[in-house]
Amino acid sequence: MALRPLALGLAACCTLNLAATRLAPAPKAAAAGVRLNADSAVEDAALLSLGMRRMAADLGLVRLLIYYGTPEEAGVVSEEPGSHPYLDPMHPELAWGGGHYPELASRAERVLDIDPSFTYVAIYAAGALAFNLNRPDQALDVLRYAAARNPGDVELAQYMAAVGFSRTGDKRRVLRLLEPMLSRPDCPTMIKNMVAYLYLSRGDRARAAALYREIAESSRDPGYRGIARMMLRRLEAPAASGR
Repeated sequence: MALRPLALGLAACCTLNLAATRLAPAPKAAAAGVRLNADSAVEDAALLSLGMRRMAADLGLVRLLIYYGTPEEAGVVSEEPGSHPYLDPMHPELAWGGGHYPELASRAERVLDIDPSFTYVAIYAAGALAFNLNRPDQALDVLRYAAARNPGDVELAQYMAAVGFSRTGDKRRVLRLLEPMLSRPDCPTMIKNMVAYLYLSRGDRARAAALYREIAESSRDPGYRGIARMMLRRLEAPAASGR
């Protein structure tokens, strides 16, 4: 399920653009979104007619990242301590105004329609829905949609179980199921953030700090970088005061 080179390159470029986008008020014109969807459908059809299914799916992922990375309400992301009251480790989307992103699931499923094997998009969208937007049932729908096209995919099954246990509050099982994903080079930052939070909730400060440090040093997402740096300051404060 490794993120493909083309998608990785495009995603990296659009993520850097999102860092700038989140520092500005969100666009208000709903008609622009409708036009984008229509144009996207035409582009996808053209690429598919040329036999370029992979490129069409990769572009679909990039559009999904832009959609989820664009604030629905005006907001500002800042990494300065105490500069934003909504910098929440469990809900980083609140740092740029929150939001609902009603098309997130359908956009992910559209990419899977184009390329059923591109399960990364299901993992990403389901992570956002379950752990950021508090819609685990919709996250499970996306994962089932992907699993129906990829029967026997162990990672999808594990992720479905993690989302299911998150609904019941069984943090121990969620952690056990998410930990193996950390070794993947394409592990979404939101999963790393979730695991770090789970480490902290069970009192494992060392592992939590190590993961937050990795996010702070390597993530291209300013929201998650800000959360990681804030959490590191909190984790390191007791040690500093004891010296």
